[in-house]
Amino acid sequence: MVKKRIVAYVLDSLITLAICTVLSILPFLFVAVIALLFLPFVASYEDTWNLILIGIMNGILLLGAFVFFVISLGTIFKSTFTRGYKMNGLQIESTNKFRLFIWWFIRNGLAGLFIFIYAYHLANQIDYKYLSILIFIYIIYLCIDGILFFFTKGKRSFTDRWTGIDVLETTKGTTKK
Repeated sequence: MVKKRIVAYVLDSLITLAICTVLSILPFLFVAVIALLFLPFVASYEDTWNLILIGIMNGILLLGAFVFFVISLGTIFKSTFTRGYKMNGLQIESTNKFRLFIWWFIRNGLAGLFIFIYAYHLANQIDYKYLSILIFIYIIYLCIDGILFFFTKGKRSFTDRWTGIDVLETTKGTTKK
């Protein structure tokens, strides 16, 4: 079950990172196309056009983050497992959907949120050194989570204990702890 949980976590992380990366790059591409098509024909006075483009980018980034979290919430509240766990025959045992969402958000959602915040900082030309510190702290937390996971021989990670989640292995209609 340890190998299945690791593969499930990696799949969930890759899916989250891919979706967030695509949704955070799209605003830059959209604004680039708008700038290439309309900028030569617009006489901008004192960088008014730049403010409009930044506003469009920020709006699309916000929309992308909203779409990501709504889709994720829908998946979490609709079923009791994530995509990676479903592919590996694992099920998450929790009666409380809010705890399940917190578990997913700590393990995968924060990484997606950091991608959107990083894209926002790039779009608005804001220094993001403090964001790097938060990402570093998050990586340390994930390492501690993984170390505890291996010390318990794959039974529970720190996040599992903290949120009260148990992961079950499903094999042909039966469920094993």
